[in-house]
Amino acid sequence: MNSEKYFIFDESGNLGSTGRYFVIACVETTNYKTLNHVMKRKLGKAKNIFPDLATLHSHEIKAKDAYPCIKYHIAETLAKKDIKISYIVADLSHIKPTLLKEKNIFYNYLMRLLLDYLLSSKDNGKTINIIYDNHTTKVGSVNSLNEYLQLHFIYEKGYDINFTFQSKDSDAADAYSVQAADYVANSVYSFYEYNLSLYYDLYKPILHHKIIFPPAKFGK
Repeated sequence: MNSEKYFIFDESGNLGSTGRYFVIACVETTNYKTLNHVMKRKLGKAKNIFPDLATLHSHEIKAKDAYPCIKYHIAETLAKKDIKISYIVADLSHIKPTLLKEKNIFYNYLMRLLLDYLLSSKDNGKTINIIYDNHTTKVGSVNSLNEYLQLHFIYEKGYDINFTFQSKDSDAADAYSVQAADYVANSVYSFYEYNLSLYYDLYKPILHHKIIFPPAKFGK
């Protein structure tokens, strides 16, 4: 069994400012370099075909800026790869306003809920690489996301897991895999927020876990 996994995260939506839903998506792989190469090649071709998109950022084409044909092709490509996707989607209309004001705490809580489905005692002895787009991920002013997750899984749940954490600029040359998570998150968000299933349906063959929050009131 492979002793190393990569969990790559990105989010779509806004925590309380616009839109009803907020999504955190995860792309799980055992080969980060291969996924990075695939995304680099596909987005490079897209920039050659659509030069107007090449001028927006150095290395990336954000899913929100991409033309439908690009998002469709990325989804088709990823669905054929040896990866798994999972996500948690929050219905913000049922989240207490006081919690939404503490956006970083709520974000980290959703991350923990998602990872609770992705990690188990079967991962003991493995290295789990957590990679996420760089943004503020502090639990209040005390614990970082890294410390918060390690406290939960190593000390509270007693797992013997070696965690590594990397915060990457999605426009960096070595962060094409983060863009894969961006496209997945955007597709999931479009499905819930706009009832657009075109891209979401393509990911179904590699869909591993989906979590709705809060489960009792979601979508009502």
